Amino acid sequence: MNPDPETRGRGLSRRHFIQGSSLAGFAVFLAACGRAGISNAPSAAPSAAPTAGSTSGASVAPSAAVEPTPKPTTSAELNWANWTYYMDIDPDDSNKFKTLEDFKAEYGTTVNYQEVIDDNDGFIGTIRPQLQFGQDTGWDLIVVTDWMAARLIRLGWVEQMDPGNMPNVVANLQDVYKDVAWDPTNDHHVPWQSGMTGLGYDHKKTGDLTSLNALFDLKYKGSIVYLTEMRDTLGLTMLKLGLEPSTATTEDCDAAVAEIKRAQDEGMRAVFKGNKYAEFLKSGNAVLSMAWSGDMIQALLDKPSLRFTIADEGGMLWTDNVMIPNGSQHAYTAQVMIDFCYRPEIAAQIEAYVNYICPVKGADQILLAENPDIANNPLIFPPPEILARLHIFNGLDEAAEKYFNDKFSTLTGLG
Repeated sequence: MNPDPETRGRGLSRRHFIQGSSLAGFAVFLAACGRAGISNAPSAAPSAAPTAGSTSGASVAPSAAVEPTPKPTTSAELNWANWTYYMDIDPDDSNKFKTLEDFKAEYGTTVNYQEVIDDNDGFIGTIRPQLQFGQDTGWDLIVVTDWMAARLIRLGWVEQMDPGNMPNVVANLQDVYKDVAWDPTNDHHVPWQSGMTGLGYDHKKTGDLTSLNALFDLKYKGSIVYLTEMRDTLGLTMLKLGLEPSTATTEDCDAAVAEIKRAQDEGMRAVFKGNKYAEFLKSGNAVLSMAWSGDMIQALLDKPSLRFTIADEGGMLWTDNVMIPNGSQHAYTAQVMIDFCYRPEIAAQIEAYVNYICPVKGADQILLAENPDIANNPLIFPPPEILARLHIFNGLDEAAEKYFNDKFSTLTGLG
């Protein structure tokens, strides 16, 4: 959920991996290869035309009817790799996932769903050889964070999806997720869950905070935490400087690094933390931090004086995205599964358990009747005025990513 592997900190138990083994039908195999199952061969040999002088009384047989191309059918199974706590548990059976059981009831597909992703690089490393050669990875759906999604698209390692197979995605995807620079055609990824990066602070110690300038205010020296996630820390700093993270350049990187270094040289003494930043806020070792919305939901319960705010200058939006790796044997069914989850009633069902930012329009309206506390929680369903202030970090090529990481490591000492 939070973007880089060193900041995830999710050493949680997982269900044992089940390797799928059933074979898909021929039409589904073609769909998995990105085709509709149309053959260039004629469906029947043409009948012989009568000659001009024919006196035969035999009638000419009509041409064989051309059969319409059959619509692909969903496969018997689907293999899905995801992060922990990203799917709703069945309230009647803790060993099952309600949404996946609902999908099976409607389509007959058994979803082999495994919580095997602990970090982006580590997981992709397990399937990298197959991805490189376009071979079946064993997975039909994988979930990775924006920066990794951008890398996989750039390398050509994921399937192009057909929007015609996903009408709910087309209709219900929140506008803020559309037209990202790293997937301009919007058909190689679909947002799964998101989080915001903004200001987390102890209201009793700081009062109301509305500007990113607070992160550079020397009156909080020694009590501020910056994040070890490069995209969030540099992204917020760019916004403070009036720069746009979604089109971040190496010059913007230099400016943000220089701004943080200036503050540190002046005595800010900010520390860099991953997930542990929330513990610093709760313990009082810090009064202000760059913070992730998902963590702050729990932190607010533990310490009611804490607050989370998207500053006037804006905040960052990061997303874990569902993708279909090249070589998937059930790519059509994978798209049907994604589209199923974009039904507002299904998205609401998932969100009631997951509690991250839902990318699906209409899910909040479903929850208003069933769980108004979740529906009205701005950390789960940010209002439009908040969404309008969120920025998705630029998709960097390999050279730029190395440049940004190297520069950032001069601040954190992690390089």
